[in-house]
Amino acid sequence: MHHKDIALLKEIQSFFGVGNITIRKKDGSVFYTVQSIKDLTNVIIPHFLKYPLLSKKRADFLLFKAIVDLMNIGKHLTMEGLNKIVSIKAAMNKGISATLIESFPGITPVERPLVEFTEISDPFWLVGFVYGEGCFHVGGNF
Repeated sequence: MHHKDIALLKEIQSFFGVGNITIRKKDGSVFYTVQSIKDLTNVIIPHFLKYPLLSKKRADFLLFKAIVDLMNIGKHLTMEGLNKIVSIKAAMNKGISATLIESFPGITPVERPLVEFTEISDPFWLVGFVYGEGCFHVGGNF
């Protein structure tokens, strides 16, 4: 566990005012997570719409946002909507797990958004917010 990583994540948590910081016991990895659909919709997503990520991280963000949008209108509660969510997840950087492939056979990933380079015009853009192993992740109980 790196105290510097925890301090950085606490600053990010304080900036957004939402989310939790956890430490994985098996290897000491530190995570900042936001699981509340309300907080994702009202805090996290608007921030990254205002300050877009670059490269494939932006494409993953747009796919993640599409899933949150579907969940906000209750589509995750229908089989059709759940299939759509899994097809979006399949297009994200890490794809879907073997378990999801087994549970949703024949899922075709949606087309990934085309992301063009955008110049950073705002000095307060959080360029390093999602770096290295950072990601937008879809998981949990929905």
